Amino acid sequence: MTRLPLQRRDFIRLTAAASGAAAVGTAAAPAAHAAEGPDAAAAAQSGAEAFRHGVASGDPLPDAVVIWTRVTPEPDGRPGRGRGPAVHVGWEIATDRGFRRTVRSGTARTGPERDHTVNVDVRGLRPGTAYFYRFRAGRTVSPVGRTRTAPAAHAKVDGLRFGIASCVSYSNGYFAAYRHLAERTDLDAVIHLGDYIYEFGSGAGHPGSTDVRPMDPATECRTLADYRTRHGEYRTDPDLQALHASAPIIATWDDHETCGDTWSGGARDHDPATEGPWAARVAAARQAYFEWLPVRQAVPGSTQRRLAFGTLADLTMLDLRSFRSQQALPTDTAALDDPARTITGASQMAWLKDGLTRSPAAWHLIGSSVMAAPWILPTGQANPPTTLNADQWDGYRADQTALFTHLRDHDLRNTVFLTGDLHSSWAGEVPSPGGGAPVASQFVVGAITSTPFATIYPGGMGARIVAGILAMNPHLQWGEAEANGCGILDVTRARVQFDWYKVADRTKADSPVTHLKSFAVDGGTRRLVPATTPV
Repeated sequence: MTRLPLQRRDFIRLTAAASGAAAVGTAAAPAAHAAEGPDAAAAAQSGAEAFRHGVASGDPLPDAVVIWTRVTPEPDGRPGRGRGPAVHVGWEIATDRGFRRTVRSGTARTGPERDHTVNVDVRGLRPGTAYFYRFRAGRTVSPVGRTRTAPAAHAKVDGLRFGIASCVSYSNGYFAAYRHLAERTDLDAVIHLGDYIYEFGSGAGHPGSTDVRPMDPATECRTLADYRTRHGEYRTDPDLQALHASAPIIATWDDHETCGDTWSGGARDHDPATEGPWAARVAAARQAYFEWLPVRQAVPGSTQRRLAFGTLADLTMLDLRSFRSQQALPTDTAALDDPARTITGASQMAWLKDGLTRSPAAWHLIGSSVMAAPWILPTGQANPPTTLNADQWDGYRADQTALFTHLRDHDLRNTVFLTGDLHSSWAGEVPSPGGGAPVASQFVVGAITSTPFATIYPGGMGARIVAGILAMNPHLQWGEAEANGCGILDVTRARVQFDWYKVADRTKADSPVTHLKSFAVDGGTRRLVPATTPV
């Protein structure tokens, strides 16, 4: 997240493939067990500690899903240590929690070369079906996870429901919002819009940060060992483990998975003179990301991909860090309008437009890690009185205009942008270039734990700033910037509704989570309207 310019800042063996998804073992009706011998003996000694980082699944297709775990191969085999033997682990997927009806199983291998993590892309599953999965190392069995495949390509789906999350600082609070999503039993998947981890060291977060929990490592992440250790720390959190075990995740990255204000050739917060080559740092960060998250790489080394959910909706996840030009100053109008500068890269933009045009889905959902709609901001000064956030689409106006014009010219107003990044919540429409009916809708979810920006200002000033932003941006209908939380996106043919939920106190692990606000996009008028009742 760009700082706002508002006056301100485990015991055994497993699997691996360089792409982050391991080869799937031969399908078999009975459960697959790891070979007996030293592995089994080590597993028996390790107990539950072998799977101390839980399980996860992600990227559901009609016939496939990626399942994940990590094995701790020896008592000191913590993430990032690069220690421990290669390990073989059995995995199985069943239609019942008791695993009496196993439908796929196999064995995978991993070792220190991938931090003892496992990603298995399991194929041959039935569309629109709930499954249970687990892993086995010797006689030690992992926790059980629940996942769900996507509906068949031409299925007439009545409804879909997703959890929405973004911006998660481990040190800044507890994951009560994740707990809320994990406790729901109605989610088809959880869409994560970026900043799944933060690279900050302890005591070095955004303005207004609280050091509720120490970071590991204590210093800023720069090396492969650092990023692996940080991912491992996050995955010891019980609420995050529960979230991953409850539903598949569909994630894209933003900047803090690597470094603040990342672009294709560097980052604002990276100094090559003192922190080494950017290429080495970004390669380390992304290797760790694909090791620790169940993300299928449709484009190698990128989170760019598209998933379809019957004829009801398609979900396009954009990678807005790997291909973008360096950020411009918000006062440099020529640079902001320069058609040579890009936030998507030419190939991703062409792919995005083509996919939107060809899709027969009733709704087009776009996971954009930074806000797509225009967002004019007050400076608190007489000259200039306004500015913009040049790290989001507003900083790349040629791409912004080209995409919005494409939506207008192809009448794709059934498009909904989903965004995090801003540590605040917003509901609005996306204005058409040159005026006329809005070309899309925009929902921004608040941060899971990162500091909401309005809370850093004294005496109600933050609320006044939000009011000022709404006045300057009439296409936005609502905003809130003092609450942490998460979202629920409910999709039917008649409408798409977004419910915001707020955490009472992020510094308390047992904090209550309550409904904050709801808006919906009407499928007939394609206009945004308030909704009084959450789904």
